[in-house]
Amino acid sequence: MKPIVIKIFCALLFAPFSVFSQNKLKANISNGEQKAIAFASVALKGTSLGTISNPNGNFELALPSDDTKQQIVISCIGYKSQAFAVDSLLKIQKKGSIPKLYLNKHSYQLQEITVGKQEILKDAKQIFANAINELPKLLDDQPHIGKYYFRQSHRSKTSMNRLIEAAVSIYDPGISHKIEECKFNIDELQSSLDNRDIDFKSLLGFYQYIQKKKDIAKDSLLVNSESYNDPEVQKRLVNALDNNKASFFKFFTATNMIRAAQKERRKNSKPVNPWFVNGGPLLSKTFMKKHRFKLDTIIQYNGEATYKVKILPNKNYLGLEGQEHKFMPIGIAYIRLKDFAIFNLDYGFISNPKYKGFKYRGERHGTFKGNYRYYYLFKIRFKEYNSKFYLNYLYSIRGDYNDDLSGSQKVIQEMVNTEIINDQDIVNQQFQQLNWKGDHYEKLPYHKEFWDNYTTLLPSQEQENLKKNLEQELLKK
Repeated sequence: MKPIVIKIFCALLFAPFSVFSQNKLKANISNGEQKAIAFASVALKGTSLGTISNPNGNFELALPSDDTKQQIVISCIGYKSQAFAVDSLLKIQKKGSIPKLYLNKHSYQLQEITVGKQEILKDAKQIFANAINELPKLLDDQPHIGKYYFRQSHRSKTSMNRLIEAAVSIYDPGISHKIEECKFNIDELQSSLDNRDIDFKSLLGFYQYIQKKKDIAKDSLLVNSESYNDPEVQKRLVNALDNNKASFFKFFTATNMIRAAQKERRKNSKPVNPWFVNGGPLLSKTFMKKHRFKLDTIIQYNGEATYKVKILPNKNYLGLEGQEHKFMPIGIAYIRLKDFAIFNLDYGFISNPKYKGFKYRGERHGTFKGNYRYYYLFKIRFKEYNSKFYLNYLYSIRGDYNDDLSGSQKVIQEMVNTEIINDQDIVNQQFQQLNWKGDHYEKLPYHKEFWDNYTTLLPSQEQENLKKNLEQELLKK
């Protein structure tokens, strides 16, 4: 293996944003048992500004200069929503302490729920079908722009060799338009750290092979080159590999099952299966046929009764009946009782306990050994603003395309919404001004002032330690 050319850069490209002050609220969210609450929604009341808490329950929120008298509202599945005064929290913060915010658990008994004349459905499959049918009414059909903080890491359990952190704008023309019509712009690049080892000789041969067979951008220099030691060839090879395997566009379209929802399958698309040959699982009639659904319970979210529905494979799921696949799908959806709005959806693939494995030299390998683990996992969170639903958090974890086939390396991509812009004048203005270049691998300058006033998704303590180790490794080189 040859060491890849090391790139350490932080970046920024000026684009119009809301003007923030130096106020950044940082706090921690936990329950009455002092247990951190991860992925709780944090919203500045009366605005579209917000974020979520990280796995340690910590969050930060950039505040407009005139909003210190407002409140933040914290919401999480299974807990009672709570409002907190911003000025009180800032006073604690200015004294050098981290404000501690607590949420109380809350669940329903079925006999406690009355929502007008709304009937409580017991058929989980019908609940999920209703949720798909209601999506066009709930998601915004007007053009809007979402501001997001994005993080991409390539890591194992103990190390990290690639990290990208950026501010992103996403233009969505509305739910009646295809997801492929959304546009992406990398507004600011906070950091890009690269310490991967790549065999450029093998990569060049692989590129020249697949460019004849797959839909990959053709580069005449790479197609005709035999000099894999040429720095320019290496640079273009890495760029082609990254954008083909983990572009921002593919992350958004393949992971966002809800935004891509439709009643019928895409024309010429293949069935949903663990290999995602159609780009990713879609909420469709095909999805309904391949899975079974089970109503687990009814809990509270944002003061509303919400169905918790389990998603499991059924006998029609490709490969499972014949025990051909080592994966099986599993998921959980949280669907509001009164209007079937999907707030949360987790969907992924775990070890298939019926997988027979494969034979090698007379011995069977790869059989299930009693330890379930995710091979793929998507997390999708939506938030409500002005009676419409917008993407709040998107997460994907899968095997790393740079891995040595050991399966230990993973690519984790996630983004959290910081602001929704649906004022059509501002949307049109920014649509004209931004470049809509979604290449997060491009080198851009860094502006500290922007990041001092921008909401980010705080890394967990584990992520922070891995990042520091990566920085130290790069400094040594």
